[in-house]
Amino acid sequence: MRGCRKIVVVTDASRGLGDRIVRAMLHNTRQPLTIYMTNTSLKSENYPVNLNDDQGTVKALEESGSEIRYEEVDPTCLNSITAFRHRLQIAHGTSHGTKPLSILVNSPAQEFENAQKAAKLGYFGPKNMSNILLPIMKRDGNSRIVNVSVGGGGAGYWIWKADLADRFELRNLSTEVLDTLVRKYVRDAANGELVEQGWAKRLDVKGPQSHLYIIPRMALGAYTHLLARENPDVLINASGGDSFKFLKHVYGGAITPTFLALGDLKGVSGRYWIAGKPVDWENNQYKPQGTDKVLSWKKPDKVKVSELSPSELEAPTPRPEKSFTWVSFKPNTLGPDS
Repeated sequence: MRGCRKIVVVTDASRGLGDRIVRAMLHNTRQPLTIYMTNTSLKSENYPVNLNDDQGTVKALEESGSEIRYEEVDPTCLNSITAFRHRLQIAHGTSHGTKPLSILVNSPAQEFENAQKAAKLGYFGPKNMSNILLPIMKRDGNSRIVNVSVGGGGAGYWIWKADLADRFELRNLSTEVLDTLVRKYVRDAANGELVEQGWAKRLDVKGPQSHLYIIPRMALGAYTHLLARENPDVLINASGGDSFKFLKHVYGGAITPTFLALGDLKGVSGRYWIAGKPVDWENNQYKPQGTDKVLSWKKPDKVKVSELSPSELEAPTPRPEKSFTWVSFKPNTLGPDS
């Protein structure tokens, strides 16, 4: 295995997407990784990555020389994150110096109870993790922050009142303004005014309340642009998902975050990505920069590798009933070893 060991942090990695991202990273790395899987609690039922039925990932773990470590970190608690940062520096200071961290993947937990908790987990938590861990990230031009946002793009897609959506325009947005907007969302939800204020349509409020997932993660996508603007020496991008092409496949949402963490981004930062392509966040079109093609929401009859970006990315195999084999990115899509 070529290259030195990289230190990686993946949040809320005990289940769902965080778990799949870790597995995908193990299959796609060209150098050994020390992956810290964080969770707010390390009770036995929360321990992630049970590989007993996934011998392919066991083999990938062994062949890459990687290792998985577990840490109890509460992304809503500044003291908890600061203590974790200190532990990272102690554990890796000798081999990696004062800035040991290469990759941070913020995959926030889902919350469907109330807007206040949803905002803490989906927006303020990843923001806290990024701000506190940034000082120990390597400044080698290849360090990464990946924020798992929501598909569909920005406020113009999700917020139905134009005057509210316009307040999220990136050219006029600052972190302070964004924080204020998220707090307004929480306040409006508590007052039962989501429909009147334009955050959600009536059907959404009465139904599954998907705004609890959408609004905080949409704000996280906006924050990603601001954070990248302030930190040009780190590659900071948001993943909006893998589109309908991959809903029934084993990677299930992990393809784009994994590519943003390990792939050759050619220096691209501050972008929003769907299905492996940087697209226009504000105009809410699946339109790669520099082209006139708008990608459709319609699920294609057959996935064509040529439609994916980067073009070398392989389409995943369908999810089998019992066991599966991960499909890797081709080696030449991965970035240089550091």
